[in-house]
Amino acid sequence: MKDLFSTSEIAKILRVSVPTANRWLNSGELKGFRPSNNANWKVTRKELIRYMKEYDIPMEFLVGDKIKILIVVDEVNVTRTIRRALQGVDQFQLEIAHSAFIVGAKLESFKPDVVVLDIYLGDMDGLEFFQHIRKHPELNGVKIIGISGKLKKSEIKPLLEQGFDDILQKPFKMEKLKETIITMIE
Repeated sequence: MKDLFSTSEIAKILRVSVPTANRWLNSGELKGFRPSNNANWKVTRKELIRYMKEYDIPMEFLVGDKIKILIVVDEVNVTRTIRRALQGVDQFQLEIAHSAFIVGAKLESFKPDVVVLDIYLGDMDGLEFFQHIRKHPELNGVKIIGISGKLKKSEIKPLLEQGFDDILQKPFKMEKLKETIITMIE
C-alpha cells in the first residue's frame, strides 16, 4: 500500500490540475511536506484520506487497499481470538505485538492505520504507549481502539477526551471490533 503521494499523483487522484494541487498544498489546506527545500510536495496517505473525507471526495483509489491493524495485547488467548476474528476480513492486514520493543519496531516498519491497544499491559503501560503515538506527528492519523476488562464506566469518557478513538470493554463481541475498525477508516 502506497504511503506517500507526489503532487502529480494527488492531482490525478483528486481530478484536478497540478497547479491546483500545489495551491492547496502551499495554502496548507492540504497538508504535505517537502523532503528538502527544492523537492516537490509529498502527502501522506492518512492526510489524503482526511482531506478526501472532509470534502466528500470518493475514495476509489483505496479499492483493494488493506487496512493495517496492529494488535497490542499481552494475553495470548485474547490475541489469538482477535486474530482469528479479523483474519477472515480480506480488507485487513494484521500484525501482533506483545512487548514494548516489538511495538516500537512495528509502528515504524508496519505503519498501522489502526492500533487495538490493551490499556493494561504486562511489560508496558498502555496509556504511555497511547501518549507516545499521539505525541508523534508522523503517527497523527493512527486510530486507536483501547480495550480493557478493568476499566470502570466512569473512566471511559476521560480516555476518549484524551484522544482514544474508541474504547471496548472486555468481553466484547468480535463483530463489534470489526464494525468499529471499518467505521473509523471509512
